[in-house]
Amino acid sequence: MKTFDNNGKLLNEMTTSYTSDGKVVNVNTVYNNGRATFQNISVRDNDGKVTVENIINGKLLP
Repeated sequence: MKTFDNNGKLLNEMTTSYTSDGKVVNVNTVYNNGRATFQNISVRDNDGKVTVENIINGKLLP
């Protein structure tokens, strides 16, 4: 899902993916003037364990 401002500029992008082994990957990327400024990646495995990674001033996953 993408969020845009009133001028059509991309502000935020959220994606959810499911892997073949049952993990759930959530990626939330925040943009400023078209440049990725923050990205939060969380992975939940089958046991409910959640791993979180935060990237500032860049982007790790597309």
